Amino acid sequence: MDSFRFVHAADLHIDSPFAGVGDADNRVATRLREATYEAFQNLVDLCINQNADFLVIAGDVYDGADRSVRAQLRFRDGLSKLAEAGIQSFVVHGNHDPLDGWQSSISWPEGVHVFGATPEWKNFEKNGEVVAAVQGMSYPTREVTENLAIQFAPPESGNLFAIGLLHANVGANSAHPNYAPCTVEDLSGSGIDYWALGHVHTRQTLKRAAPVIAYPGNTQGRHPNETGARGALVVDVDPSGASRSDFVALDVVRWERSDVDISSFETIDSLDSAIRQATDNLSVQAEDRDVVCRLNIVGRGPLHEQLAADGAVDDLLDSVRNTWNASGSPWVWVERITDSTRPAIDIEARAKQDDFLGATLKRALLSSIEADEIDRLTEVVSDVYTGRRNGLDKPSDEQVSAWAEEARWYLAELLEQSK
Repeated sequence: MDSFRFVHAADLHIDSPFAGVGDADNRVATRLREATYEAFQNLVDLCINQNADFLVIAGDVYDGADRSVRAQLRFRDGLSKLAEAGIQSFVVHGNHDPLDGWQSSISWPEGVHVFGATPEWKNFEKNGEVVAAVQGMSYPTREVTENLAIQFAPPESGNLFAIGLLHANVGANSAHPNYAPCTVEDLSGSGIDYWALGHVHTRQTLKRAAPVIAYPGNTQGRHPNETGARGALVVDVDPSGASRSDFVALDVVRWERSDVDISSFETIDSLDSAIRQATDNLSVQAEDRDVVCRLNIVGRGPLHEQLAADGAVDDLLDSVRNTWNASGSPWVWVERITDSTRPAIDIEARAKQDDFLGATLKRALLSSIEADEIDRLTEVVSDVYTGRRNGLDKPSDEQVSAWAEEARWYLAELLEQSK
């Protein structure tokens, strides 16, 4: 068997609207609207520059079931460019772009295969020899709750490198809807050599030894929780059937988060300089990409009271945005600044003092919240979460703990100021 190379991508979400993000800056909004298109073009260029033999796309090509004509034409043009370079494409659709969604009458170029709603095998030939086979299936409709993995058939020949192309939630990842749920064990016993997965947007390899089970993540981050590099996997398969993959970043706008600690600052302008330094650092880390970020101001110190003043955090946000507006490209756009600072009170040491505040904090400041404490706190706020028309979700233990921690600091600050 000849060695070969393929690119594994997923979750392109072409034409993602990025609703509400960047509305305050037309340049940012325009850049975000084009980001998924440009990331796809980077994927096409990657396949050509890496001399890939074929491309597999594991679902969610488009962001919505009612895919725009513009998105479909851009996708067709990209695959046509690959076909002209002799690179085949194998595509499945996922929950965002199921087969029953609207689509125009677009003809795909030769060398492109879009899988239907039942698994089927398609062979890949190199130098006149069939060296690999790809089996895939698309979502017939948006909400697919059955285990699709167990519908995949073992390869017909043990001499071919077998690839399973599937959009699925493996291991019940809570960060994504539990569509096409399956387990690593389901995939491991299939006889397939490499599972090219989509749906989970964070890059991860669930199994490195045969069969390899991998998510490449999405090609372009779409919101503040999708931080860090986004791209695709370049997979090399040697004549023995062993595979090795390398990640290549394709995103054009990088989402990031950063903390800025006030502990060593005495003045607001020092904090303003630190914020600018933080955005400079993010720009360098993004390697000439534009950046959308959230900054969190943390730590204890005298600036805590100043930041609590009306408009203080908003003014810092305007200041850093104005700096980057004047600096050309690449740019950093700070989407939000959050104040998570605390007063300069050492709350644990203060709880040890023999006075009213110390005694109060000693009662409030538990080293950890016990289960019965969480239950009591949950009961106190239960009326807010029940009997409502829109039905708010019950708060998690983490939320209750965070509320309790916030209350302790508020109590300490209030009583310290009243002395």
